[in-house]
Amino acid sequence: MSAASQHSTRPRARARRALAPALAAVALFAAAAALVVWSRSARQTLGVLEHEETSAYSTIRVRRDGDVRLLTFVRDDGRELVQSRVDLTAPQTLASPYARSMFASYLYQPQPRRVLVVGLGGGAMVRFLAHHAPGVRVDAVEIDPVVVRLADQYFGVRSGGNVRVVTADAVAFIEAIDEPYDVIFMDAFLRPSGDTDGTGVPTRLKTVAFLGRVKAALAPGGVVAFNINQHAGVADDIAAVSEVFGPVAIYGAAPADNDVVIAMSGAMAADADLTARTGALDQRFAGSLSFADILRLRRTPVAPPRP
Repeated sequence: MSAASQHSTRPRARARRALAPALAAVALFAAAAALVVWSRSARQTLGVLEHEETSAYSTIRVRRDGDVRLLTFVRDDGRELVQSRVDLTAPQTLASPYARSMFASYLYQPQPRRVLVVGLGGGAMVRFLAHHAPGVRVDAVEIDPVVVRLADQYFGVRSGGNVRVVTADAVAFIEAIDEPYDVIFMDAFLRPSGDTDGTGVPTRLKTVAFLGRVKAALAPGGVVAFNINQHAGVADDIAAVSEVFGPVAIYGAAPADNDVVIAMSGAMAADADLTARTGALDQRFAGSLSFADILRLRRTPVAPPRP
């Protein structure tokens, strides 16, 4: 269960419609999986098929294109959605733009001790943290045991060192948390069904009640990063997040279409603090991320809660 950016390659023009400023905020939100949607055409492929398996939740494929390995989910219409990709020559890097934008969370909480990733997929963020932040405790919860096994077998992500991978339902896991997290990455996706929105985000993970439990699972000054995508209910999604957390910040993930929403358990960090933290964070992560570049992806400083 994981999320990624949605980007259709069906044979049609890819130019996005110009939106009026009043509609821009609506287009930003969908607490959804960031999945890259591809049509399987001769002109654009995803590489050689290495593995295919159908679980209780999804049909999953592992593909390889040169030095890049991909984990994809197959929708009922045959489209494949790229959930995760890894550069096998540098597996500790973040190959997906949305994954890099998720680390805007470090601008708001630069010294996390405990991190939770909801939705494992190919484990890009888990692998990145295991390499670059070995002193941070990383828990990853994934509902689909097939995804957990494939993340281990093909993507090298498993329990060990500072990482714990848990096969469990995210709702039950978060309800049972007894030690809070400093950062929570919400990146959960299933095959679209009656239990999800149109992009595959389980509706249970979008309710005010569940979001309240996520907030309660944060330590003081804790941050949650939502990987989001566009769908018809974006206005309701941002309203729910804002109702629970208050003001949020929105980051793009260019060239992908999805965005990242940052919310906090307390007051949002000031702009001057965000800017001041970029240099130290760049140094800590040894140039693997440019936090100054991430900060420039912020689409709007703060989106207020609904009245």
